[in-house]
Amino acid sequence: MNPPIGYDLDSATVEKILDFLSGKYVAVDPREESQLRELAFWRWVAYEGYAGKSPELFREHQKEWMLGCYEKTGWAMDRFHAGTVYELGCGPLGMIEFVPGSRRFAYDPLNAEYAKLFAKLRSNDVRYITSKTEIDAIPLVDLGICFNVLDHTENAREWFLLFFDRIKNGGAYLLQVNTVRNGLGRSDEHQKMHPSPLVVETVLVWLNEVSSDYNYLLSDTPSDDNEFFFMAWGSKMDNASPKKLRRSKMEAGVPE
Repeated sequence: MNPPIGYDLDSATVEKILDFLSGKYVAVDPREESQLRELAFWRWVAYEGYAGKSPELFREHQKEWMLGCYEKTGWAMDRFHAGTVYELGCGPLGMIEFVPGSRRFAYDPLNAEYAKLFAKLRSNDVRYITSKTEIDAIPLVDLGICFNVLDHTENAREWFLLFFDRIKNGGAYLLQVNTVRNGLGRSDEHQKMHPSPLVVETVLVWLNEVSSDYNYLLSDTPSDDNEFFFMAWGSKMDNASPKKLRRSKMEAGVPE
């Protein structure tokens, strides 16, 4: 039986997910384990729904949440309608689904799987890509979005720089990270799905390298996972070049 909003994954992938959850299969590395956990969760959402609502209402839930966050920037909804927009780590239904743009690109390594599970909810005019190498082919954009992604990667710094690399000088960005604070613990499962926890001080240092004009919000109240919502928005500096930043730090021997 297929989920009401799409189609199930191929039988081999489903079997691997179920064997992983039951302990019969051990992931070959942390990256595979993280992706299997993500797929298991979103497959459950496709069948059972999110936040106690039916699967058919998931798009409306995401629309309300994502546009609510976007509106905090004060930007007009049609500000980028004639420009190029991209989202790094879009998940099954990212913010890019709801922000107008003449060209829209969305990267996620699990896009092929999300395209099945959420086939009836995803937009037809977003170009979804799954390969990291394809990101370099995206034209420089007017708006870059990265929402709840960096701490899910194995190298948050690398992905942060890659994100800004595709934004044109003076272009806009919206960056959201669920930050942690020293002394507040996380569950073992949460740590496995978020291998690169970030404190807000680190994110601000990184932002100051690429942007001198931004605003941000930081929650004072932790989530159930002891995370603190952080969202920044602004424009990329005219003289900022993440690739040059990456090279200069490597040449100086500064750890990433």
